[in-house]
Amino acid sequence: MYKYAIVVLATVSIDLRADDAIELLDKARDAYGAKKLDEAFKLVESAIAANPKSPEAHFLRANILTQQRDFEKAIVDYTRVLELAPDFAPALDQRGTAYFKLAKITESLVDFDRYIKARPEAAAAHWRRGLTLYYAQKFADGVAQFTTSDTQEPNDVENAVWHFLCNARVQGVEKARPGFLKVKRDPRGPYMMKIYEMFKGEAKPEEVFAAAEAGQADDERRTEQRFYANYYVGMYYEAVGEPKKSLEHLKKAVEMYPIGHYMMDVARVHIKLRSK
Repeated sequence: MYKYAIVVLATVSIDLRADDAIELLDKARDAYGAKKLDEAFKLVESAIAANPKSPEAHFLRANILTQQRDFEKAIVDYTRVLELAPDFAPALDQRGTAYFKLAKITESLVDFDRYIKARPEAAAAHWRRGLTLYYAQKFADGVAQFTTSDTQEPNDVENAVWHFLCNARVQGVEKARPGFLKVKRDPRGPYMMKIYEMFKGEAKPEEVFAAAEAGQADDERRTEQRFYANYYVGMYYEAVGEPKKSLEHLKKAVEMYPIGHYMMDVARVHIKLRSK
């Protein structure tokens, strides 16, 4: 009778901890949604302490760590998610991104490919995989990826440029230009279309810089325009075989005009890989 009572009490304690974990995880999600990362991290830490085998809690902590740019620790958590829930495909996608931002290109591509195998409907629009393919030197596969991505975003200059960058490695710059994907009008404005013209051989880098300075823009917008101007001038010089000029402009983009976008990390990865 005494032993039975102990078992009952232990079961009740476990149930209470499970309930605590759910409540803590819900609060952590709310804080994360409100971009209160420190608060969200403390809450999700408590949720994991209450239920160490919660894949949802580990996934949220990994996402918070990613936002805090602690990619190594984020990868540990995404890996734990996949141990607890092997079919949880978003963890593969997010881990692939974290690997990419650490310039671990092989690992990134493995995860993106596994993600697409699990979620084939995500394949067409997965431009992040296309970027990884470029740095994995799988240029023909990159051409195919950006071709399908173009069907999802047909007026995206960046997609057309990356299609060209991959194709130029397959065919050479001049032979790749006739196959440039069509872009009528990128919604971000004339400076993006000037970048498009530069890669097509119809504008010069100085015209891209002039377009980035033209018109009215608040400080945030101007910084973004200057970042992309320097970034893509740098990538243009990579395409035409001038690596020194390429790195100069990419470093200027990162150091002088930082933005909160994935392409900022792509620039960092590029510099890291090309500076070896």
